[in-house]
Amino acid sequence: MIAIVTGASSGIGEEFCRALDSKGLDCIWLVARRSDRLQEVSESLRTPCRIVTADLSDIEGIRSLTDVIENERPDVGYLVNCAGFGRFGRTWEISSEDTVSMISVNVTALVEVTRCCIPFMGRGSSIIEVCSASAYLPLPELNVYSATKAFVRSFCDALRTELRDKGIGVLEVSPGWVGTDFINISTDGRTVPDKVFKHTVTKEDVVVMAMSDLAKGRNRSICGGYNRFQVFACRHMPRFASIVWCRSLR
Repeated sequence: MIAIVTGASSGIGEEFCRALDSKGLDCIWLVARRSDRLQEVSESLRTPCRIVTADLSDIEGIRSLTDVIENERPDVGYLVNCAGFGRFGRTWEISSEDTVSMISVNVTALVEVTRCCIPFMGRGSSIIEVCSASAYLPLPELNVYSATKAFVRSFCDALRTELRDKGIGVLEVSPGWVGTDFINISTDGRTVPDKVFKHTVTKEDVVVMAMSDLAKGRNRSICGGYNRFQVFACRHMPRFASIVWCRSLR
């Protein structure tokens, strides 16, 4: 039995690899663009690893991964879709390239890799889709990113029902801001007020909670009391949550 982890070269994806290292798997497939970083992650784990270099912002990169899966037909015990990309900015200020990349990585790759793996997953296996607290409210200046995560949230809810009879679990992991390189990449030199990132959590805490929630059979995992309140507010007091977000940007 193997695990497949996309976005495995850093951040939450790398941390999921460490969590899966104790599961007695035959192999962990590490998927990302940076082969050098994947090699470093591989060398830090006890479980045998396979490095799969793929750029999931590109349809050919996505196909290169799904082709390997379909050709080798592995026994997939865990699928962790952690690859993600975001950009701050008003919609028309973000480049076409970055906009397409957000949709490709956050939506197309996630759906395609999930679709491809399901035929090779048995009862008791698990799909972990890394979503975001931003999925619960349209966010000005993080519009495209939050919209892609709203898609992931909806996708998880429907997929969970589709897979119930197969005994395959689907966990939506929706953290708020996490202390990883994602923050620097998403701001890309833009001045974003520090208060936006005031309630940042660690990648270790996100993954520990996610694995605990997975073991308990829960549908979603939201790390941090503030983030859980934020999601509650987005669902039940959306106008209030929107005002808080917009004020944090000033």
